[in-house]
Amino acid sequence: MNHSTVNILALCDEMVLAILNKLNNMDVLYSLIGVNKKLDSLVRDITFTQSIDLVTISSNEHNDSRNKSILDRFCFDIIPRIQHNIESLTLDPLSIDRVLCIGNYSKLHKVALVNVQFEIASRIFNNESSFVRNFKHQIFDLTVTINADRTGEHICKLFTNVFTIIFIMFTNLIYLDFRSINDCLSSPRSLNKFLSPTIYSSNIVHLNVRVYNFNDCLCLLDGDLSQLHTFIVQVDTIYNTSMIINIMKTVSTLKHFSLTSYRRTREYDNKILPLLRQMLQLEKLTLSLRVCSRTSLIDGTHLLNDILSEMSHLHTFIFNIITQSTMMNKELLPTPDDVSRPLIQRGYNVGCYTDFCQMEMCQCHIYSLPFTMERMDTLSNKFPGGLFMTVRHLVTQHLFRPFEHDFFVRISHAFPLLNKLILMNKNEQEEKLTYQKNEHEQTSSIIEFSHLMILNFTISALDYAEQFLSDVIARLPCLNTLCIKYIDLVCVTQNFRNNAARANCSKLQHTIFDSPPTTYPENFYHYFPLLCSK
Repeated sequence: MNHSTVNILALCDEMVLAILNKLNNMDVLYSLIGVNKKLDSLVRDITFTQSIDLVTISSNEHNDSRNKSILDRFCFDIIPRIQHNIESLTLDPLSIDRVLCIGNYSKLHKVALVNVQFEIASRIFNNESSFVRNFKHQIFDLTVTINADRTGEHICKLFTNVFTIIFIMFTNLIYLDFRSINDCLSSPRSLNKFLSPTIYSSNIVHLNVRVYNFNDCLCLLDGDLSQLHTFIVQVDTIYNTSMIINIMKTVSTLKHFSLTSYRRTREYDNKILPLLRQMLQLEKLTLSLRVCSRTSLIDGTHLLNDILSEMSHLHTFIFNIITQSTMMNKELLPTPDDVSRPLIQRGYNVGCYTDFCQMEMCQCHIYSLPFTMERMDTLSNKFPGGLFMTVRHLVTQHLFRPFEHDFFVRISHAFPLLNKLILMNKNEQEEKLTYQKNEHEQTSSIIEFSHLMILNFTISALDYAEQFLSDVIARLPCLNTLCIKYIDLVCVTQNFRNNAARANCSKLQHTIFDSPPTTYPENFYHYFPLLCSK
């Protein structure tokens, strides 16, 4: 035993516990259980053993063998000793099966399953599952995030089945968070066909879910969720739904409502507004929407008069609303100041820009500041910039005008922690960049995305791939996934021979092509060395 351990053993129990409480819970358990009688007894205290988060182990990607060794010790040695104290488990695909079968977890009431593949979720959540059988009355708090790279009707059916089992079988749920984390992955389908208000628990207070359409959203609200306090919902599509919005008890007593939909909808006035006008007790409201084909733009005056005036208890309003394809003469297009002034006068911090596209179509993007959402969509090159520290996913699109270099400089400064960028613009750039610059010009014009991992050019002109992949113009030190037309990548790299894109592509582990070739040229694998090992 080393000298530092001897010194800590000389301290009284209260002082040792005070020190250990400053340390990471999992580090304490891994380092001290089984060391000696005194420390083993102290770290088995409920303070250190009630919450186990094994995701923190596998999140360290730098040493797989060490991670496996740590996980083995938790599964074989540590968790069996403390399983009677565990109240909360956070698990990922590497640990789920091993940990859930260890003990009976008599005090377990909170479970988070993170980045779960469908095969695992379907195995855990079915009528024959031992997990469902043993814990369906015991779990109060359940989080399940699905991560899959497949789509199709079979996947949608699996997703729906898993959600239905959870909603029906776990009768004492108070908190439920069930979502997919892939934008391309569809959500549960047609919940109103599977969920009857008489067969699921009414105890849920907090519900965070992604659903397929607005019918499913209304189905959940029209059920017997009499205790529902917070409803956070992402709706894939909001179209002319068949359900009629009646006065719903669940809706009228909600305190927190969040509605997100990334696809454009024409049903804002017919479906969304009537629902919001029933939420008279709301204290917090979040809206992130793309609304099209209105006769007028959604501006500060509309938000005040048509939404906020009905909610006397509201103290927090977070919004990110794009109105697009609105027919309007260019002379009548309001300025950003006109759009935002009514809200600013009421004490809100607001960002806004407006744009006239063509064929008398206008758009407006208005959002609350500071921006707190993880995703933003921009449909115009008029985006003014700013600082958006929470945004990890950016979709930028324009149908009529190109994005020039100064636009990308703005977004590189505005989104310093961006992880995923989808660029959709088929218009060729008017300002063709020259790659021969003096040192000052070159440094000042460089686009840098220090954290960008996923880049999608599938629906864009060749210019943008040339601009982003050239190390003279852009720096992408973390890029590991590239979605691009194969022929564009051939052009940018001059058939995988020139060096312009080598630096930005040096860490690529995944390439997703629209039409991949049957065979790749030999120099393709030399150009992207990390793809060879996949």
